[in-house]
Amino acid sequence: MGTEVIPKLTYEQFRQLPDDGKQYELVRGEVHLTPAPTTKHQFVLRNLTGSLLQYLGQHPLGELAFAPLDVLLGGDTALQPDLIFVSNARAKIIHEAFVEGAPDLAVEILSTSTAAHDRATKLPIYAEAGVPEVWLIDPQAKTVEILKLHGKKYLVDSILAGEQALTSSQFPGWQLPLGELFRFPSAL
Repeated sequence: MGTEVIPKLTYEQFRQLPDDGKQYELVRGEVHLTPAPTTKHQFVLRNLTGSLLQYLGQHPLGELAFAPLDVLLGGDTALQPDLIFVSNARAKIIHEAFVEGAPDLAVEILSTSTAAHDRATKLPIYAEAGVPEVWLIDPQAKTVEILKLHGKKYLVDSILAGEQALTSSQFPGWQLPLGELFRFPSAL
């Protein structure tokens, strides 16, 4: 009995796959299905995006974008961070159908089904591509890890919890208290 060989895809081949409404990433030529996000994930994304959009409306430092959007980090790798920020200085990496190159910030909102993939698979790719800052947000634990690139690896800059506020040198003067970031409807 033979073994079925699934060829690795280039990004151009990946873009030709039919759209079935699901979210996929291309990781070193292999197609990975991303599970649908949870409601807590979506509320965190909404709260964070709303706060940052309000800040950027007053301080036009760059552009925010959120999944589903391909971030091309090589000829055979296209990830879909939950949220990215691209500064005005690097705006040329934004194209009509994808972002080509490392954003200034990538945000991953963790869930039980994606946390291992986000940490073990995506973080090394972000580091290799040169993404300077990554936030790992955990809606269950209500924590935020801020990772900063040092050389070719990430070091934990801070872990936020409780009454702390999320800040970043990317957004001078901006802050989002974690209570607001993790504000969910009472049913959750």
